[in-house]
Amino acid sequence: MKRIFVCPVCKSKDVDLDAGGYTGKYQCKKCGYVGSFVLEMTEGEYREMMEKERFERIEDEKSKPKGVRED
Repeated sequence: MKRIFVCPVCKSKDVDLDAGGYTGKYQCKKCGYVGSFVLEMTEGEYREMMEKERFERIEDEKSKPKGVRED
């Protein structure tokens, strides 16, 4: 099974080795994160993670009172 690298900040799959791999760090092309920590997972695990986050976001929206502004 193919493993992919995922940005820990924005959850993008668009992650490459920084400086050609010489620094041991990764760079996210979406948010600009540079660091040695990335998430490594399969496509199936990635889909599961994104679905769980989407579900949690929907649940959070349902629990907020309607008509109340957050400033």
